[in-house]
Amino acid sequence: MSSSFDLYVARRSWLHDLDPRTKLAFMLLSLIFLLSVGNLLIMIGFLVASHLILLSAHIPWSRIRWIWERMLPLTVLILILWPLFYQEGGEVLLELWRVRVTAFSLVEGAAMALRVDALAFACFILLLSTSQSELVRGLVKGGLPFSWGLTLAIALRYLPTLYGIYTTVSEAQQARGWAIGRGDLVKRLRSYMPVLVAVIITALRMTDNLSMALAARAFGARRDRTYLKEVRFRTVDGVLLAGMAGLFLALMVARFWFGFGAEPW
Repeated sequence: MSSSFDLYVARRSWLHDLDPRTKLAFMLLSLIFLLSVGNLLIMIGFLVASHLILLSAHIPWSRIRWIWERMLPLTVLILILWPLFYQEGGEVLLELWRVRVTAFSLVEGAAMALRVDALAFACFILLLSTSQSELVRGLVKGGLPFSWGLTLAIALRYLPTLYGIYTTVSEAQQARGWAIGRGDLVKRLRSYMPVLVAVIITALRMTDNLSMALAARAFGARRDRTYLKEVRFRTVDGVLLAGMAGLFLALMVARFWFGFGAEPW
């Protein structure tokens, strides 16, 4: 497994050229809106729009399929469990002992399952079209302290690396006959000690190397900094941001004053 896995897909498109703050605002407004409504048709519409946005930005279908493969188990689980535990009114389709599956609960379960998928795609639109450096730079431009932005950049850079190290060490230990212990939780945790010790030692070495690299680059010695690729808020970003804000306010008014999207169907 590659230890440098990144969700970002490098392409030249209108979505990639947008300021990271514009895409971050889209993600936040979308999350708030999706969490405030529970209508199945709205979730389907948002998912269709998300796919059109990604495809228009030349994101390969293989990456979109990868997202669905990760989301499918949770989606199916919600579809199965929701009608069993939320037996609300409506036409009874199936009744077995104390379990009553109604048409309303099925529709509501489908809406909740697709809501999770829609929330995920709202985030993936940002992650698939924005590199780690651009995302952190956009956050710093938005007011995040530089040290916090650097911390986030380091986390985004090294978390996949640590996972790759864990996978490599686990495979090496399994080749030597290591197996996950059975029994209670304590015994199972103890069986992971050979792997965890190796990962922690490697992480400490990486931390020491990183601290020396930052010191060699005189981190914190000056306030003004230069960047290889500067992010700029253009006119198109302002137009899109104003349009998103207006649409969001209109949808919120429709939701809380007129009940738009409150019902699952």
